[in-house]
Amino acid sequence: SIKRGGLILFPSDTVYILAVDPLNQKAVDKLLAFKNRWTGKAISIAVNSQKMAKRYVQLSDNAKNIYQNLLPGPFTIISQSKEKMAKGIEAEDKSLGVRIPDNQYILDLIKLLNRPITATSANLSGRSPHYSVESFLKRLSDKKKKMIDVAVDAGKLARKKPSTVIDSRDSKIKILREGDMLISSAERFISKSEKETIKIANFLYNRFVKKRQSSKALAFCLKGELGIGKSVFSRAIAKNMGVKGKVLSPTFTICNEYKTRLKHKKLVHIDLYRIQNDFELEEINFLDLFKKNIVACVEWPENMGKNKFEKLKKKAKIVLLNFKYLAKRKREINLSR
Repeated sequence: SIKRGGLILFPSDTVYILAVDPLNQKAVDKLLAFKNRWTGKAISIAVNSQKMAKRYVQLSDNAKNIYQNLLPGPFTIISQSKEKMAKGIEAEDKSLGVRIPDNQYILDLIKLLNRPITATSANLSGRSPHYSVESFLKRLSDKKKKMIDVAVDAGKLARKKPSTVIDSRDSKIKILREGDMLISSAERFISKSEKETIKIANFLYNRFVKKRQSSKALAFCLKGELGIGKSVFSRAIAKNMGVKGKVLSPTFTICNEYKTRLKHKKLVHIDLYRIQNDFELEEINFLDLFKKNIVACVEWPENMGKNKFEKLKKKAKIVLLNFKYLAKRKREINLSR
């Protein structure tokens, strides 16, 4: 249907979207007419890789960094267009928003078509996005309903904000629209609440655990002062892995191990706050905890010392997260690997 210029209602990783071929002028005209939208107000597109994005936009160093560190994910990256789109897709300043959604059905569809699709939210211009086919269709006139060629119903989606829109064209990135994920750079996430810290943990779980093929141990090393959100992050990872029961901070036990719903994988939660020397690590056989198929959340990793950390890097893939306060209720979570 998309190849024939059709207008498709499709679920994404955030909200339901309207998908057409952005290279087909008739299809784009139909989309703009449906949304009551004027030419010059940009329509974002979805691609399945950085390589495909490069066909249609100029990628700055900022953009490349974001593509490599944050995508697939709930972000729209604004870049300068190469002006290959049908009229009505690019903004008046010839910029173009590009997404790589964390949705395998969309990525497979794009691969099948070997071209992008539009990724604009399924709503009329100025209206709220929709999380179910039913709520979307209920607000349409009969004339508008007839314009939809195919509606793919994935049920009711989890309520998330539309994607965070990031302008990557200048030397410093700009957030043009805040979604569920807020960043200050490609490696720095901003959290203003426990709920937002959980969302960051969910995003990093999907990126580093859910899609991981290797059996090598994976360690989230969480640095930061007391009460900043490290344990909140660890509990969110545990919940994603299907750990049953309460996940308690192992401040006194040092290490807790949990069974998960993931085949062969276990979660190890380690708190090194009370560790004062290398001898105490040897007593718990610290490095032996990082066996194959282990996912670990290690709080206070700085207390293991440089020597142990270098040895750990040989046994496990390290995802280092540095938590720091920017204000009383605002934290930055800095990612490095």
